[in-house]
Order: sequence, then structure tokens, then C-alpha cells
Amino acid sequence: MKCLIVILLLLTFPLIAQEELGPEDYSGAMVYSGREGSLLVLEIPLEVYQGLRRPDLGDLRVFDASSQAVPFMIRDQPGELFTPMPEDIQFFIWDGGRENNFPATTDIEISSSGGVLRIINQNISTESPLVFLADLSLLKYPASILRIEFDNQGRNFNTQLTTHYSIDLSNWRTDNRTQVIASFGNTVQNTLDLPGGGERYLLLSFDREIPPILSMTVSFEQEETEAEYHELIIKGIRSSDGKKVNYNTEALFPAQVVDFIFDEADSISVLVKNRLSESEEWRVQARGTIFRYNSSVGIVKNPPFEINSINSRAPYWELEAAGELPFSTAPDLVIRWKKQELIFPARGSGPWTIAYGNADSRPLSSRELLPLAADAELEDAVFTGERRYTQAPLPQPQRSFGNLFLWAFLGAAVIILCVLSFSIVKSIWR
Repeated sequence: MKCLIVILLLLTFPLIAQEELGPEDYSGAMVYSGREGSLLVLEIPLEVYQGLRRPDLGDLRVFDASSQAVPFMIRDQPGELFTPMPEDIQFFIWDGGRENNFPATTDIEISSSGGVLRIINQNISTESPLVFLADLSLLKYPASILRIEFDNQGRNFNTQLTTHYSIDLSNWRTDNRTQVIASFGNTVQNTLDLPGGGERYLLLSFDREIPPILSMTVSFEQEETEAEYHELIIKGIRSSDGKKVNYNTEALFPAQVVDFIFDEADSISVLVKNRLSESEEWRVQARGTIFRYNSSVGIVKNPPFEINSINSRAPYWELEAAGELPFSTAPDLVIRWKKQELIFPARGSGPWTIAYGNADSRPLSSRELLPLAADAELEDAVFTGERRYTQAPLPQPQRSFGNLFLWAFLGAAVIILCVLSFSIVKSIWR
């Protein structure tokens, strides 16, 4: 039994004792400093994308000064938070004489941008409190609070307010919250919470008579600006028959949008393809028409193509003419992607090395990556100016299949020796 345990340990030891990769096993490295114990963040440099060898980012690592691996995460760089300025909105008297009398597209004249121009079928009743139509359709951001200014001239009033809202003037929904608008001396309650569901039109119904309304103003919650994009332009090579144009980005850029720019007027239907290596088959990522022409308002061109495939990092791209017409010239390829951040805890002691570029490096599992809290406070990692990159192929680590075979051979030899020893001992005791 003891012999069997020894054999099992010898056979499994090569797997347990496999050496972990260190910074020297990667072709590229950049060194950063920061405050120990903090959460550091840096924008991933272009040269990292150019040096990566795995589309799944399996060859990207962070090491501390003692070459110990540090957990990290990658995310698209978020935009900055800001609060839009309040905006005045248009409002119109609707019809206070009938319940559930909601405006429809036949009652409202709408501009091409969706704004209310005027009310066509208006029947104002003087017997009931007025109902007002408020126009939110021209707002860039969803409104959260509506402020109503009244010309009450010091008079007190108090009324409940019911809000109905619609996106398209076809279907109206009711906000079941009961809200109060009032004025008593120096105390004024003239704001109400909006439903916040993308509504474009509001119908405000008061249960009592109110003073004349001077203005309606909406306020907004914090918004996030759109994150910045990287953009690179790559020249294409046209095939001899003019039916294809090929591009090589020479890097695993995470393209989210690709565009094609003609230098002169042209139009051609195309297939947009890419592949991860020259040995793979081309994969169709998009179809459409690329064009360019001049007009009185300037240059008119095709919209870009959004790429959502897992192969968006492919370095090889191809345009293929979908019809009989060939390319007269090779359009430029423009690739865009949101700037990405690498975040890691300043564990151990610095400086910390961002290493990349080894196709044999295994991807990290989710358990080895950094989970980031929503309110995590980040500090900028500072590039020390130290970098290393070699174009030479990396030597294979000393944990190859040859080593495993050697250990397996030695284990088999131990098994044979144990069997022989057991046979000898057994023959002696007979």
C-alpha cells in the first residue's frame, strides 16, 4: 500500500509542481508604480494590443515586484458623470370638460422631430379644472422632476394632480401616484416626480381650479457622457481583379465599429469579412453598401458597420464586392473601439508589471480575476517609462509534454521496481 501511495505521488507530482509563468515568459512588458494597497487603473496602451497573441486576452498578466501574479479586470472606460441643466418645456391647454379624453395623433399637429406644434381639436370647458398637455418629446435626456410656476399673486391654493403619459399619443397610461401642488404663505410645493419611463407627452389633470401657469421646467438625474473611442486608419490592398480589398491591422484591437472611407465618389455593395489568422477561413461579419458622393450639404457617405462578433479582435479584414462591379480604388478601413481600462489591486510591493504576448499562456478563470465593487475608488497607475518588447519567438517553458512524458516514464519504472521487490520478498517468505 505504501508503495502504491508513493507511485501515485510521483505520477501526480509533475502536475502539482508545474512552474507558473513569470514576466520573463512574455514578449512584452510595461512597468507601473502606485500606492501600495490601493486599487490602480490604467488605460490599456495600443502597444499591448499589438503584442497580444491570444484573442481571448489569455496572455495578459499583472505581476508585482516579486513576480507574483496579481488579479485584474478589464472593462470599457466609462464616460464622465454630469447633470444636464434644467430646461423649459412647452405646454398647452387640452380639454377639461370630459374624463379620460386623451389626445390622439388626429388632435395634435406634430413637427418632423416629434414636437407639438398646436392642438387641432380643442374643446375647453370652463366648468371643470383645466387639463394641460406637456411636451417632453424634444428633450435629449429623460426628465425626472417637473416644476410648475404659477401666477398665484399671493393667494393660497391646494390641489391634487393626476398624471397620464404616452410615448406616441396612441396609448396613454396613468401614473397611480397622487401628488399635491400647493401654496400656503411662504410654503410652496410646485414640483412633481415624473414616471421616468421614456415618456414623450404628459397630460396633467388638476382636481381643483388653479392659478394661471407661467412656466413648466424639467430637471434631470445624473447622466454619463459617452466613452471615448480609439480610432485607427488602415490602408487596403486591392486584388488584381479589383474584386477584393485586404487589410491587416497587425494587432488584436477590439473593434466595435468598422468603417470604410473612399477618397472619391463611388458606391459598391460589399461583404465585410475577417479572420484571426491567415490559415483560417474568412467569416462574414456584415453586408451592405459603401458609398461616397458630394452634395450641397457636404460629403455624404454610408453609415459605419457595428461588429458584435467574438471575432471582433481579428487582425485580418477583407472587403469583397458583392456584385459584378470591382473596386476602382481601395477604401481605407477605419476601426473604432471604446477605450479600455485595466484595474488591479496594488498587492504585494511595487512596481507592477503588465506583461503580454505569449500564445501558450492559458486564459485566467473567472475565479482568478478581480471582482469590482460598484463604488470602488480607483487611483491612476503611473507608467515608470520602463518597457520591454522582443520580436523573437519565446522559448517554450520547461513544463512541456516532454517533461510530463519523462515523469510518467520514471513513475512506470518505479512501479516495475515495486512489483519486482514485492515478488522477491514474497518468494523469500515462502
